Amino acid sequence: MIILYAIPLFILLIIVEAIYDRIKAAGYYRFNDAVGSLSTGMLNRTMDFVVLYLNWATYSHFFSWFSYFSLPDSIWVWFLAFVIYDFFYYWSHRIDHMFSLFWNAHAVHHQSEEFNLTTALRQPFSGFVKGSLVYLPMVFLGFDPLVVATVGSLNLVYQFWVHTRFVPKLGVIEKVFVTPSNHRVHHGMNDLYIDKNFGGVFILWDRLFKTFQDELDDEPVIFGVRKQLNSFNPFYANFQIYWQMLKDIWIGRSLKTAWQIVTSKTAYRPDVVVQRAPIARLNLNTFQPYNPTASNIVKMFAWTQLLFALGYTVWFLLFIDLTQFTVALLHFLPLGLVLLSVNYLLEGRAIGWLVEAIRLIYIGIAVYFLGAIWPTSLAMGYMGLASLCFLLGFLSSIKMSSNETSSLT
Repeated sequence: MIILYAIPLFILLIIVEAIYDRIKAAGYYRFNDAVGSLSTGMLNRTMDFVVLYLNWATYSHFFSWFSYFSLPDSIWVWFLAFVIYDFFYYWSHRIDHMFSLFWNAHAVHHQSEEFNLTTALRQPFSGFVKGSLVYLPMVFLGFDPLVVATVGSLNLVYQFWVHTRFVPKLGVIEKVFVTPSNHRVHHGMNDLYIDKNFGGVFILWDRLFKTFQDELDDEPVIFGVRKQLNSFNPFYANFQIYWQMLKDIWIGRSLKTAWQIVTSKTAYRPDVVVQRAPIARLNLNTFQPYNPTASNIVKMFAWTQLLFALGYTVWFLLFIDLTQFTVALLHFLPLGLVLLSVNYLLEGRAIGWLVEAIRLIYIGIAVYFLGAIWPTSLAMGYMGLASLCFLLGFLSSIKMSSNETSSLT
Protein backbone atom coordinates (compact mmCIF):
# COMPACT_ATOMS: atom_id res chain seq x y z
CA MET A 1 0.00 0.00 0.00
CA ILE A 2 2.97 2.33 0.53
CA ILE A 3 3.65 2.39 -3.21
CA LEU A 4 -0.03 3.02 -3.98
CA TYR A 5 -0.07 6.12 -1.77
CA ALA A 6 3.22 7.27 -3.30
CA ILE A 7 1.84 7.20 -6.87
CA PRO A 8 0.27 10.72 -6.75
CA LEU A 9 3.60 12.13 -5.52
CA PHE A 10 5.44 10.28 -8.28
CA ILE A 11 3.13 11.74 -10.93
CA LEU A 12 3.49 15.24 -9.48
CA LEU A 13 7.30 15.00 -9.55
CA ILE A 14 7.20 13.71 -13.12
CA ILE A 15 5.11 16.73 -14.16
CA VAL A 16 7.52 19.10 -12.40
CA GLU A 17 10.55 17.48 -14.03
CA ALA A 18 8.89 17.49 -17.47
CA ILE A 19 8.08 21.21 -17.15
CA TYR A 20 11.63 21.95 -16.01
CA ASP A 21 12.95 19.90 -18.94
CA ARG A 22 10.83 22.00 -21.31
CA ILE A 23 12.02 25.28 -19.77
CA LYS A 24 15.67 24.22 -19.97
CA ALA A 25 15.19 22.68 -23.44
CA ALA A 26 17.23 19.74 -22.17
CA GLY A 27 15.44 17.16 -24.32
CA TYR A 28 15.37 14.49 -21.62
CA TYR A 29 11.65 13.84 -22.19
CA ARG A 30 10.14 12.36 -25.33
CA PHE A 31 6.36 11.95 -25.34
CA ASN A 32 6.15 8.51 -26.96
CA ASP A 33 8.94 7.08 -24.80
CA ALA A 34 7.37 8.52 -21.63
CA VAL A 35 3.96 7.04 -22.53
CA GLY A 36 5.63 3.67 -23.12
CA SER A 37 7.28 3.83 -19.70
CA LEU A 38 4.11 4.92 -17.90
CA SER A 39 2.16 2.17 -19.67
CA THR A 40 4.45 -0.58 -18.40
CA GLY A 41 4.23 0.99 -14.94
CA MET A 42 0.44 0.89 -14.96
CA LEU A 43 0.49 -2.73 -16.09
CA ASN A 44 2.95 -3.52 -13.32
CA ARG A 45 0.65 -2.08 -10.67
CA THR A 46 -2.58 -3.59 -12.01
CA MET A 47 -1.39 -7.01 -13.24
CA ASP A 48 1.36 -7.67 -10.74
CA PHE A 49 -1.12 -8.29 -7.93
CA VAL A 50 -1.04 -12.05 -8.63
CA VAL A 51 2.76 -12.14 -8.41
CA LEU A 52 2.79 -9.96 -5.29
CA TYR A 53 0.19 -12.20 -3.64
CA LEU A 54 2.20 -15.34 -4.47
CA ASN A 55 5.38 -13.73 -3.13
CA TRP A 56 3.64 -12.75 0.11
CA ALA A 57 2.00 -16.17 0.49
CA THR A 58 5.30 -17.98 -0.18
CA TYR A 59 7.23 -15.93 2.37
CA SER A 60 4.46 -16.19 4.98
CA HIS A 61 4.27 -19.98 4.67
CA PHE A 62 8.02 -20.40 4.88
CA PHE A 63 8.05 -18.09 7.88
CA SER A 64 5.44 -20.22 9.66
CA TRP A 65 7.28 -23.46 8.81
CA PHE A 66 10.94 -22.58 9.26
CA SER A 67 11.18 -19.54 11.49
CA TYR A 68 12.44 -20.87 14.78
CA PHE A 69 12.42 -17.47 16.42
CA SER A 70 11.05 -14.00 15.72
CA LEU A 71 12.95 -10.79 16.19
CA PRO A 72 11.35 -8.21 18.49
CA ASP A 73 9.47 -5.28 17.02
CA SER A 74 11.97 -2.43 17.48
CA ILE A 75 13.43 0.40 15.43
CA TRP A 76 16.77 -1.41 15.29
CA VAL A 77 15.16 -4.54 13.87
CA TRP A 78 13.44 -2.45 11.20
CA PHE A 79 16.71 -0.70 10.35
CA LEU A 80 18.55 -4.01 10.21
CA ALA A 81 15.84 -5.47 7.97
CA PHE A 82 16.13 -2.45 5.65
CA VAL A 83 19.89 -2.94 5.27
CA ILE A 84 19.72 -6.73 4.89
CA TYR A 85 16.87 -6.46 2.37
CA ASP A 86 19.01 -4.14 0.25
CA PHE A 87 21.86 -6.66 0.42
CA PHE A 88 19.58 -9.35 -0.99
CA TYR A 89 18.18 -6.85 -3.48
CA TYR A 90 21.71 -6.30 -4.78
CA TRP A 91 22.11 -10.02 -5.48
CA SER A 92 18.60 -10.38 -6.88
CA HIS A 93 19.27 -7.45 -9.20
CA ARG A 94 22.65 -8.85 -10.21
CA ILE A 95 21.12 -12.26 -10.99
CA ASP A 96 18.50 -10.50 -13.16
CA HIS A 97 21.34 -9.27 -15.34
CA MET A 98 23.16 -12.61 -15.46
CA PHE A 99 20.61 -15.05 -16.90
CA SER A 100 18.21 -14.69 -19.85
CA LEU A 101 15.38 -16.36 -17.93
CA PHE A 102 15.43 -13.55 -15.37
CA TRP A 103 16.60 -10.76 -17.68
CA ASN A 104 13.31 -10.91 -19.64
CA ALA A 105 11.42 -9.27 -16.78
CA HIS A 106 14.11 -6.84 -15.67
CA ALA A 107 14.96 -5.77 -19.22
CA VAL A 108 11.63 -3.91 -19.28
CA HIS A 109 13.08 -1.39 -16.86
CA HIS A 110 16.09 -0.83 -19.14
CA GLN A 111 14.29 -0.64 -22.50
CA SER A 112 13.62 3.09 -22.32
CA GLU A 113 16.09 5.00 -24.47
CA GLU A 114 15.60 8.12 -22.38
CA PHE A 115 16.32 8.55 -18.67
CA ASN A 116 13.90 10.52 -16.55
CA LEU A 117 11.47 9.96 -13.69
CA THR A 118 9.04 8.06 -15.93
CA THR A 119 11.80 5.45 -16.31
CA ALA A 120 11.49 4.71 -12.59
CA LEU A 121 7.88 3.61 -13.15
CA ARG A 122 8.85 1.44 -16.11
CA GLN A 123 8.50 -1.88 -14.28
CA PRO A 124 7.56 -5.40 -15.47
CA PHE A 125 4.61 -7.56 -14.51
CA SER A 126 6.39 -10.71 -15.73
CA GLY A 127 8.71 -11.15 -12.76
CA PHE A 128 7.04 -14.36 -11.61
CA VAL A 129 9.94 -16.69 -12.48
CA LYS A 130 12.21 -15.70 -9.61
CA GLY A 131 9.67 -13.91 -7.45
CA SER A 132 10.73 -13.37 -3.84
CA LEU A 133 12.82 -16.54 -3.52
CA VAL A 134 16.00 -14.54 -3.09
CA TYR A 135 14.61 -12.94 0.08
CA LEU A 136 13.68 -16.25 1.78
CA PRO A 137 16.91 -16.34 3.84
CA MET A 138 15.37 -13.51 5.87
CA VAL A 139 12.91 -16.16 7.14
CA PHE A 140 15.70 -17.94 9.00
CA LEU A 141 16.90 -14.64 10.41
CA GLY A 142 13.51 -14.16 12.09
CA PHE A 143 12.13 -11.19 10.17
CA ASP A 144 8.35 -11.01 10.14
CA PRO A 145 6.71 -11.02 6.64
CA LEU A 146 5.12 -7.62 7.34
CA VAL A 147 8.53 -6.13 8.11
CA VAL A 148 10.03 -7.59 4.93
CA ALA A 149 7.14 -6.37 2.77
CA THR A 150 7.33 -2.88 4.27
CA VAL A 151 11.09 -2.38 3.92
CA GLY A 152 10.83 -3.83 0.41
CA SER A 153 8.29 -1.15 -0.50
CA LEU A 154 10.46 1.57 1.05
CA ASN A 155 13.44 0.27 -0.92
CA LEU A 156 11.45 0.59 -4.14
CA VAL A 157 10.14 4.07 -3.27
CA TYR A 158 13.70 5.28 -2.61
CA GLN A 159 14.75 4.21 -6.09
CA PHE A 160 12.29 6.59 -7.76
CA TRP A 161 14.33 9.76 -7.32
CA VAL A 162 17.58 8.33 -8.72
CA HIS A 163 16.07 8.17 -12.23
CA THR A 164 16.89 11.72 -13.27
CA ARG A 165 19.54 13.48 -15.33
CA PHE A 166 19.11 16.84 -13.62
CA VAL A 167 20.89 15.93 -10.37
CA PRO A 168 24.71 16.05 -10.61
CA LYS A 169 27.17 14.12 -8.48
CA LEU A 170 26.54 14.56 -4.74
CA GLY A 171 30.01 14.41 -3.23
CA VAL A 172 30.48 12.13 -0.23
CA ILE A 173 26.92 10.78 -0.57
CA GLU A 174 28.11 8.94 -3.69
CA LYS A 175 30.32 6.77 -1.47
CA VAL A 176 27.45 5.24 0.50
CA PHE A 177 24.12 5.64 -1.29
CA VAL A 178 22.77 4.96 -4.74
CA THR A 179 22.46 8.36 -6.42
CA PRO A 180 21.24 9.59 -9.80
CA SER A 181 24.81 9.68 -11.08
CA ASN A 182 25.75 6.10 -10.29
CA HIS A 183 22.30 4.84 -11.30
CA ARG A 184 22.64 6.53 -14.68
CA VAL A 185 25.67 4.31 -15.12
CA HIS A 186 23.55 1.25 -14.36
CA HIS A 187 21.16 2.14 -17.21
CA GLY A 188 23.98 2.67 -19.70
CA MET A 189 24.68 0.18 -22.50
CA ASN A 190 28.22 1.49 -23.03
CA ASP A 191 30.77 -1.34 -22.72
CA LEU A 192 32.26 0.39 -19.68
CA TYR A 193 28.89 0.72 -17.92
CA ILE A 194 27.14 -2.60 -18.63
CA ASP A 195 26.35 -4.68 -15.52
CA LYS A 196 27.50 -2.11 -13.00
CA ASN A 197 25.97 -0.46 -9.91
CA PHE A 198 23.28 -2.97 -8.87
CA GLY A 199 22.48 -1.51 -5.43
CA GLY A 200 18.97 -0.33 -4.58
CA VAL A 201 19.65 2.08 -1.70
CA PHE A 202 23.29 1.46 -0.77
CA ILE A 203 26.12 1.54 -3.30
CA LEU A 204 28.35 -0.11 -0.68
CA TRP A 205 27.56 -3.60 -2.02
CA ASP A 206 28.87 -2.65 -5.46
CA ARG A 207 32.05 -1.28 -3.97
CA LEU A 208 32.45 -4.43 -1.85
CA PHE A 209 31.81 -6.91 -4.69
CA LYS A 210 33.70 -4.99 -7.40
CA THR A 211 30.72 -4.01 -9.56
CA PHE A 212 30.96 -0.26 -9.00
CA GLN A 213 31.63 2.13 -11.88
CA ASP A 214 31.80 5.89 -11.59
CA GLU A 215 30.05 8.09 -14.16
CA LEU A 216 32.76 9.61 -16.34
CA ASP A 217 32.57 13.02 -18.02
CA ASP A 218 34.32 11.71 -21.14
CA GLU A 219 31.96 8.70 -21.46
CA PRO A 220 28.37 9.99 -21.85
CA VAL A 221 25.79 7.37 -20.93
CA ILE A 222 23.88 5.80 -23.83
CA PHE A 223 20.58 4.58 -22.42
CA GLY A 224 18.71 1.48 -23.55
CA VAL A 225 19.38 -2.19 -24.26
CA ARG A 226 21.63 -3.76 -26.88
CA LYS A 227 18.69 -5.53 -28.55
CA GLN A 228 16.38 -2.59 -29.18
CA LEU A 229 12.73 -3.08 -28.35
CA ASN A 230 11.61 -0.79 -31.21
CA SER A 231 8.11 -0.67 -29.78
CA PHE A 232 6.07 1.12 -27.13
CA ASN A 233 3.75 -1.88 -26.68
CA PRO A 234 3.88 -2.65 -22.92
CA PHE A 235 2.75 -6.27 -23.39
CA TYR A 236 5.42 -6.99 -25.98
CA ALA A 237 8.00 -5.30 -23.75
CA ASN A 238 7.26 -7.82 -20.99
CA PHE A 239 7.81 -10.88 -23.18
CA GLN A 240 10.23 -9.79 -25.90
CA ILE A 241 13.15 -11.88 -24.65
CA TYR A 242 11.00 -14.94 -23.92
CA TRP A 243 9.73 -14.65 -27.49
CA GLN A 244 13.29 -14.51 -28.83
CA MET A 245 14.22 -17.52 -26.68
CA LEU A 246 11.26 -19.51 -28.07
CA LYS A 247 12.26 -18.60 -31.63
CA ASP A 248 15.84 -19.68 -30.91
CA ILE A 249 14.62 -23.00 -29.47
CA TRP A 250 12.60 -23.57 -32.64
CA ILE A 251 15.59 -22.70 -34.81
CA GLY A 252 17.91 -24.96 -32.79
CA ARG A 253 15.62 -28.00 -33.12
CA SER A 254 17.26 -30.07 -30.38
CA LEU A 255 16.79 -30.68 -26.67
CA LYS A 256 20.44 -29.85 -26.03
CA THR A 257 20.11 -26.47 -27.72
CA ALA A 258 16.81 -25.80 -25.93
CA TRP A 259 18.47 -26.50 -22.56
CA GLN A 260 21.39 -24.22 -23.45
CA ILE A 261 18.96 -21.41 -24.30
CA VAL A 262 16.78 -21.79 -21.18
CA THR A 263 19.81 -21.83 -18.86
CA SER A 264 21.88 -19.35 -20.88
CA LYS A 265 23.57 -16.27 -19.58
CA THR A 266 22.20 -12.98 -20.83
CA ALA A 267 22.75 -12.32 -24.57
CA TYR A 268 24.18 -15.81 -25.20
CA ARG A 269 22.93 -17.71 -28.25
CA PRO A 270 24.19 -21.19 -29.22
CA ASP A 271 26.46 -21.28 -32.30
CA VAL A 272 23.97 -23.31 -34.32
CA VAL A 273 21.27 -20.66 -33.72
CA VAL A 274 23.62 -17.78 -34.56
CA GLN A 275 24.60 -19.48 -37.82
CA ARG A 276 20.99 -20.08 -38.87
CA ALA A 277 19.52 -16.77 -37.69
CA PRO A 278 22.19 -14.13 -36.95
CA ILE A 279 21.22 -10.91 -35.19
CA ALA A 280 23.29 -7.84 -36.00
CA ARG A 281 25.13 -6.38 -33.03
CA LEU A 282 24.01 -2.87 -32.13
CA ASN A 283 26.57 -0.28 -33.16
CA LEU A 284 26.65 2.38 -30.44
CA ASN A 285 28.44 4.80 -32.75
CA THR A 286 25.46 4.90 -35.12
CA PHE A 287 22.73 4.20 -32.53
CA GLN A 288 19.47 6.09 -33.03
CA PRO A 289 16.61 5.93 -30.47
CA TYR A 290 13.32 4.46 -31.68
CA ASN A 291 11.27 7.57 -32.40
CA PRO A 292 8.50 7.13 -35.00
CA THR A 293 6.58 10.28 -35.91
CA ALA A 294 2.95 10.74 -34.92
CA SER A 295 0.46 13.40 -35.95
CA ASN A 296 -0.74 16.07 -33.52
CA ILE A 297 -4.18 14.43 -33.60
CA VAL A 298 -2.72 11.13 -32.44
CA LYS A 299 -0.71 12.90 -29.72
CA MET A 300 -3.82 14.73 -28.48
CA PHE A 301 -5.76 11.45 -28.45
CA ALA A 302 -2.90 9.79 -26.57
CA TRP A 303 -2.92 12.60 -24.00
CA THR A 304 -6.64 12.18 -23.28
CA GLN A 305 -6.31 8.42 -22.95
CA LEU A 306 -3.17 8.68 -20.81
CA LEU A 307 -5.04 10.86 -18.31
CA PHE A 308 -7.88 8.32 -18.27
CA ALA A 309 -5.43 5.44 -17.79
CA LEU A 310 -3.64 7.12 -14.87
CA GLY A 311 -6.91 7.88 -13.09
CA TYR A 312 -8.31 4.44 -13.85
CA THR A 313 -5.19 2.76 -12.46
CA VAL A 314 -5.54 4.50 -9.09
CA TRP A 315 -9.29 3.74 -9.02
CA PHE A 316 -8.64 0.09 -9.93
CA LEU A 317 -6.10 -0.37 -7.14
CA LEU A 318 -8.30 1.35 -4.55
CA PHE A 319 -11.69 -0.16 -5.27
CA ILE A 320 -11.36 -3.47 -7.12
CA ASP A 321 -11.14 -6.70 -5.13
CA LEU A 322 -7.95 -8.16 -6.56
CA THR A 323 -8.52 -11.52 -4.85
CA GLN A 324 -11.43 -12.20 -7.24
CA PHE A 325 -9.66 -12.97 -10.50
CA THR A 326 -12.66 -12.74 -12.84
CA VAL A 327 -13.82 -9.44 -11.37
CA ALA A 328 -10.29 -8.02 -11.55
CA LEU A 329 -9.90 -9.16 -15.16
CA LEU A 330 -13.24 -7.65 -16.28
CA HIS A 331 -12.24 -4.31 -14.80
CA PHE A 332 -8.66 -4.52 -16.06
CA LEU A 333 -9.56 -4.89 -19.75
CA PRO A 334 -10.50 -1.21 -20.37
CA LEU A 335 -7.06 -0.23 -19.09
CA GLY A 336 -5.11 -2.96 -20.90
CA LEU A 337 -6.82 -2.22 -24.22
CA VAL A 338 -6.34 1.55 -24.03
CA LEU A 339 -2.64 1.15 -23.28
CA LEU A 340 -2.38 -1.15 -26.27
CA SER A 341 -4.30 1.17 -28.63
CA VAL A 342 -2.43 4.33 -27.63
CA ASN A 343 1.00 2.78 -28.04
CA TYR A 344 0.05 1.21 -31.37
CA LEU A 345 -0.96 4.66 -32.61
CA LEU A 346 2.25 6.25 -31.35
CA GLU A 347 4.11 3.63 -33.40
CA GLY A 348 2.13 4.73 -36.47
CA ARG A 349 0.07 1.54 -36.60
CA ALA A 350 -3.56 2.06 -37.63
CA ILE A 351 -4.60 -1.12 -35.83
CA GLY A 352 -4.66 1.06 -32.73
CA TRP A 353 -7.98 2.54 -33.88
CA LEU A 354 -9.44 -0.98 -34.17
CA VAL A 355 -8.27 -1.86 -30.66
CA GLU A 356 -9.84 1.35 -29.33
CA ALA A 357 -13.14 0.53 -31.07
CA ILE A 358 -13.10 -2.94 -29.48
CA ARG A 359 -12.45 -1.35 -26.08
CA LEU A 360 -15.42 1.00 -26.38
CA ILE A 361 -17.68 -1.84 -27.47
CA TYR A 362 -16.47 -3.96 -24.56
CA ILE A 363 -17.19 -1.19 -22.04
CA GLY A 364 -20.72 -0.85 -23.43
CA ILE A 365 -21.33 -4.60 -23.18
CA ALA A 366 -19.81 -4.81 -19.70
CA VAL A 367 -21.96 -1.96 -18.40
CA TYR A 368 -25.30 -2.88 -19.95
CA PHE A 369 -25.14 -6.68 -19.94
CA LEU A 370 -22.67 -7.68 -17.24
CA GLY A 371 -23.28 -4.87 -14.76
CA ALA A 372 -19.55 -4.39 -14.48
CA ILE A 373 -17.07 -1.50 -14.73
CA TRP A 374 -18.87 1.62 -13.38
CA PRO A 375 -22.33 2.93 -12.50
CA THR A 376 -24.39 3.38 -15.70
CA SER A 377 -24.55 7.20 -15.57
CA LEU A 378 -20.76 7.53 -15.16
CA ALA A 379 -20.13 4.97 -17.87
CA MET A 380 -22.46 6.77 -20.29
CA GLY A 381 -20.66 10.07 -19.72
CA TYR A 382 -17.25 8.52 -20.27
CA MET A 383 -18.46 6.55 -23.31
CA GLY A 384 -19.73 9.77 -24.88
CA LEU A 385 -16.42 11.60 -24.41
CA ALA A 386 -14.27 8.62 -25.39
CA SER A 387 -16.35 7.94 -28.49
CA LEU A 388 -16.09 11.60 -29.53
CA CYS A 389 -12.28 11.52 -29.12
CA PHE A 390 -12.18 8.27 -31.07
CA LEU A 391 -14.28 9.58 -33.96
CA LEU A 392 -12.38 12.87 -34.23
CA GLY A 393 -9.03 11.11 -34.14
CA PHE A 394 -10.02 8.33 -36.51
CA LEU A 395 -11.62 10.65 -39.08
CA SER A 396 -8.69 13.07 -38.91
CA SER A 397 -6.27 10.21 -39.49
CA ILE A 398 -8.25 9.06 -42.52
CA LYS A 399 -8.27 12.59 -43.92
CA MET A 400 -4.52 12.96 -43.39
CA SER A 401 -3.87 9.61 -45.05
CA SER A 402 -6.02 10.64 -48.03
CA ASN A 403 -4.16 13.95 -48.37
CA GLU A 404 -0.81 12.15 -48.26
CA THR A 405 -1.97 9.71 -50.95
CA SER A 406 -3.22 12.58 -53.15
CA SER A 407 0.06 14.45 -52.83
CA LEU A 408 2.00 11.36 -53.89
CA THR A 409 -0.12 10.87 -56.99
